[in-house]
Amino acid sequence: MPGTTYIIRFTHRTPGSGIPYEEQEHIGLAQAWEAFKLFAEPDSADLYAEIELVEHSWEDDTERSLARLTLGERYSS
Repeated sequence: MPGTTYIIRFTHRTPGSGIPYEEQEHIGLAQAWEAFKLFAEPDSADLYAEIELVEHSWEDDTERSLARLTLGERYSS
Protein backbone atom coordinates (compact mmCIF):
# COMPACT_ATOMS: atom_id res chain seq x y z
CA MET A 1 0.00 0.00 0.00
CA PRO A 2 1.35 3.45 -0.85
CA GLY A 3 2.20 5.83 1.98
CA THR A 4 0.02 8.55 0.45
CA THR A 5 -3.26 8.40 -1.43
CA TYR A 6 -5.51 11.12 -2.80
CA ILE A 7 -9.20 11.19 -2.00
CA ILE A 8 -11.96 13.08 -3.75
CA ARG A 9 -14.79 13.60 -1.28
CA PHE A 10 -18.23 14.45 -2.66
CA THR A 11 -20.62 16.02 -0.14
CA HIS A 12 -24.19 15.35 -1.27
CA ARG A 13 -26.53 18.29 -1.61
CA THR A 14 -29.40 16.25 -0.15
CA PRO A 15 -28.24 13.09 1.62
CA GLY A 16 -31.55 11.26 1.23
CA SER A 17 -30.03 7.85 1.87
CA GLY A 18 -28.47 9.01 5.14
CA ILE A 19 -24.99 8.99 3.60
CA PRO A 20 -23.65 12.57 3.68
CA TYR A 21 -20.76 11.97 1.27
CA GLU A 22 -18.99 9.48 -0.96
CA GLU A 23 -15.31 9.13 -1.79
CA GLN A 24 -13.05 8.15 -4.66
CA GLU A 25 -9.50 7.11 -3.82
CA HIS A 26 -6.57 7.53 -6.21
CA ILE A 27 -2.97 6.43 -5.91
CA GLY A 28 -1.46 9.19 -8.07
CA LEU A 29 -1.87 12.93 -7.72
CA ALA A 30 -2.11 13.55 -11.48
CA GLN A 31 -4.93 11.02 -11.79
CA ALA A 32 -6.74 12.53 -8.80
CA TRP A 33 -6.49 16.07 -10.24
CA GLU A 34 -7.87 14.93 -13.58
CA ALA A 35 -10.83 13.25 -11.88
CA PHE A 36 -11.41 16.31 -9.66
CA LYS A 37 -11.48 18.64 -12.67
CA LEU A 38 -14.13 16.51 -14.39
CA PHE A 39 -16.62 17.57 -11.70
CA ALA A 40 -15.88 21.32 -11.96
CA GLU A 41 -18.99 22.01 -14.01
CA PRO A 42 -22.45 23.45 -13.33
CA ASP A 43 -24.23 20.06 -13.49
CA SER A 44 -22.32 18.91 -10.41
CA ALA A 45 -24.34 21.40 -8.34
CA ASP A 46 -27.44 19.25 -8.88
CA LEU A 47 -25.91 16.46 -6.80
CA TYR A 48 -23.15 17.93 -4.65
CA ALA A 49 -22.76 20.86 -2.29
CA GLU A 50 -18.98 20.48 -2.13
CA ILE A 51 -16.20 18.49 -3.75
CA GLU A 52 -12.81 18.31 -2.06
CA LEU A 53 -9.47 16.79 -3.00
CA VAL A 54 -7.37 15.71 -0.03
CA GLU A 55 -4.00 14.08 0.41
CA HIS A 56 -4.11 11.26 2.96
CA SER A 57 -0.90 10.14 4.66
CA TRP A 58 -1.28 6.57 5.88
CA GLU A 59 1.94 6.79 7.89
CA ASP A 60 0.71 9.73 10.00
CA ASP A 61 -3.02 9.10 9.47
CA THR A 62 -3.49 12.76 8.54
CA GLU A 63 -5.26 14.60 5.74
CA ARG A 64 -4.32 17.81 3.97
CA SER A 65 -6.79 19.66 1.78
CA LEU A 66 -5.44 20.34 -1.72
CA ALA A 67 -8.54 21.82 -3.38
CA ARG A 68 -12.14 22.50 -2.50
CA LEU A 69 -15.01 23.34 -4.81
CA THR A 70 -18.13 24.75 -3.16
CA LEU A 71 -21.16 24.55 -5.43
CA GLY A 72 -24.13 26.87 -5.14
CA GLU A 73 -27.64 25.67 -5.83
CA ARG A 74 -28.72 25.92 -9.42
CA TYR A 75 -31.83 27.79 -10.34
CA SER A 76 -33.88 28.34 -13.46
CA SER A 77 -34.89 31.76 -14.68
